[in-house]
Amino acid sequence: MNPLAYFITFTTYGSWLHGDKRNSVIRCREGVKLLSPAEKLENYQKHRMKYSKVILNKKQRKIVLKTIIEHCKVRKWKLWATHIQNNHVHIITSAAVPAEKVMTQLKAWSTRKLRESGFNIPKVWTKHGSARYLCSQEILQQKIQYVIYEQGRVMEYYLDKDAL
Repeated sequence: MNPLAYFITFTTYGSWLHGDKRNSVIRCREGVKLLSPAEKLENYQKHRMKYSKVILNKKQRKIVLKTIIEHCKVRKWKLWATHIQNNHVHIITSAAVPAEKVMTQLKAWSTRKLRESGFNIPKVWTKHGSARYLCSQEILQQKIQYVIYEQGRVMEYYLDKDAL
C-alpha cells in the first residue's frame, strides 16, 4: 500500500544527542531502537562533536520555511504542513519519490539557502532523520494537528488551506 504522505522530521546539528533526556532513536539491524536518557552517553556525544550546536534564529527559520515551500512547488510535491522550530523541522508531504530523497533534498536546499543568505554554518543538520509513512486520512489529519498545534511555541510554519 502506497502512503498518502510522509511525516519527516530532522534536527539541527548537535541539538538532540543520543542520551538526551527527551529520548532518541538509533538505527540497528532490527530497524530503530528507542534510547533512554543516559547522561554519560550524551556527554560522550557532545565531546565527539566537530562543530558547534546549531539553534536556528527567526531569520534562519524563515529561510528554511521559504525554501521548503518553494522546493515542494518546484518538485510538485504536495506540502500539507511544515513547522520550523529552533532545533528541528517537521514536514508532511506527499511525493512520488522515496521519503529519504525528499528529506535529503529539503535539507540540502535549506543549507544552501542559509549559506547564500550569509549564514556560515559548517554543518546545519544531523545525519539522517525520521520518515514515517502515513497511510490513512485519519493518521494524516492527526499528524498535521501534531505538527502545527502540538509543538509548544508556534514558530515559522505552513499549513495547506485544504489540510484540515
